[in-house]
Amino acid sequence: MKRFLKLDKTTSQDLSEGDLDYTTDFGSKFKLEKILIQANVAITETITITVDSVHGSAYDAVIAKENLIGKQSYVFKPSAQENYQAGDQINIKCSNANATGVVYVTVKSSET
Repeated sequence: MKRFLKLDKTTSQDLSEGDLDYTTDFGSKFKLEKILIQANVAITETITITVDSVHGSAYDAVIAKENLIGKQSYVFKPSAQENYQAGDQINIKCSNANATGVVYVTVKSSET
């Protein structure tokens, strides 16, 4: 069965103004393909990626957590198929402990 990519979900945040806290707005079922995070300078921050479940916060799950130390990029690619229901969302956070840099996020997904 062919899978068709959905339009990328993108956002950015200047970490000198606050942390990144972005939640996707998928309106239908989707398969998470990968999440790309790029910074304009090397950053030392924590990235947390969480499934925001349609069933409520008791069902939310952290699917990745990475401490970036002097890095400019991070790629999260699920190790297995990550299929989600309509109403499920992906939340991406990046701390701003060092208040330096701008982070750019691209979420790639496909139809299920």
